[in-house]
Amino acid sequence: MEDLTFTIPAMWADHHVLNVRETLAALEGVDSVNASALQRQVRITFDSGSTSLKAIARSLEVAGYPVGDFHDGNESPRNKPAWASNGLRVTVTNPVDLAMSGDYRKY
Repeated sequence: MEDLTFTIPAMWADHHVLNVRETLAALEGVDSVNASALQRQVRITFDSGSTSLKAIARSLEVAGYPVGDFHDGNESPRNKPAWASNGLRVTVTNPVDLAMSGDYRKY
């Protein structure tokens, strides 16, 4: 068994982690897959007699997650929506909703 770690810049959210894990788990010879959206990396344990580095990288590319370099957290993957790249998102709860919440709801 061999261990391999790829950086995948397009893997920035949990749904991408699930897609990457499903893609790699479907390959013959892949024993385990650990993926992190925070680090944008996937660590794979695989049998080199059953699959190759090239086949793994190709399957990721076909699924829309090409292997690449990721240098700092300010880079935006090309599949990230614009709203996710514009800084912090702040929400404010409507004071009326706050007043109607709690143990004794006033609905």
